Amino acid sequence: MHEALLLIARVIGCAHDRWRRTIGRHRPLSGKIAILEERVRRFEAENDLLRARFRRLPPRRRPRYLPHERLEILWHAARYRLSVAATARTFCITRQTVTTWRRVARRKDSNLLPPMNRLPVLVHELVHRLKHEWPRWGSRRIAGQLARLGVKASRSSVQRILRHPRAPRPDDCVLPHTYTGLLAKRPNHVCMIDFTRLKGIVRPVFVGAVIDAFSRKVLAIGFIRGEPDSNFALRLLREAIGCHGAPTWLVSDKDRALRNKLVNALLRRHGIRRRYGAVGRKGSIAIIERMWRSMKHEYVRHLFLYRSTKALDLRLKRWARWHNAERPHQGLGQQTPDEIYRGRPPGRTRDLTAGTLSVRFLDGDKRLPILRLTRAA
Repeated sequence: MHEALLLIARVIGCAHDRWRRTIGRHRPLSGKIAILEERVRRFEAENDLLRARFRRLPPRRRPRYLPHERLEILWHAARYRLSVAATARTFCITRQTVTTWRRVARRKDSNLLPPMNRLPVLVHELVHRLKHEWPRWGSRRIAGQLARLGVKASRSSVQRILRHPRAPRPDDCVLPHTYTGLLAKRPNHVCMIDFTRLKGIVRPVFVGAVIDAFSRKVLAIGFIRGEPDSNFALRLLREAIGCHGAPTWLVSDKDRALRNKLVNALLRRHGIRRRYGAVGRKGSIAIIERMWRSMKHEYVRHLFLYRSTKALDLRLKRWARWHNAERPHQGLGQQTPDEIYRGRPPGRTRDLTAGTLSVRFLDGDKRLPILRLTRAA
């Protein structure tokens, strides 16, 4: 029965389309009016169904309108002379809500629209300079770097400066945690180890690292020419434990080099408990995977692989130092891993109208900038 009704509706729709095309060839104006009338009937049917669905929800459980949407509703009601009851019925809200919005709109300090940020010229200059010097940096990265410099500017403000008029809302910062289901509650509570492959002309290079899941600090990093083995994993773990102490948990994937008897013996000797990431589940070791993505996107180039063994190891150690001390992270509230690991609070935000941006590079590497902002004399 239902299938027959749907078939009839489809036949009626096809017949109406054919009739409108015939009318449009002989009487274009009548055909255009028929198309508009059909579109109005379609929109009315869709709106009636959507309103019926919303009315079944209690008013307190319905999704709230954003501030600019409230102002658009009031403008719509004033434009088409809708009463309070008609406005409430049209937009599935209560009469008291419409009355409250109108009362708020009459106040001088109305909050129906968010205030427009008037940023000083200094912020515009800093944003454009950072984007010009490091074009691969995104708006989140630039906003985080400005916060590190003590300049208050959201991601939406950075986007508004770089490209008009689109300015999406900034994402809320998330406190440091791990996505493995094992919550990191303090530094050196949960550590992760993983390997990644860097392409080369002759043979690939594998880079391994141990990071702290709570602060995202790189505890140990190194490379090996060829497939990683248990000796490489032992070297990384011994370096991390020797410099920063033994963690409570170690999270890794089920790589053969990480399930070796020697690795398990090292973990038992230091009292480290083991947890494997879920196979095939996205975000199982997301923190260290995100670190690999940042390293490859911001630092590693093909020429990076043509260096000698000593130079390659030196560059990896240098990048880890910069990553820990100078790179802000959105997931850490724009703080650096060292600040989270050592429990140091970030610097205060300053409202500057004039200042000097000083740029120096870690060991002369232009891909590892250290930015400082000083107040102009």
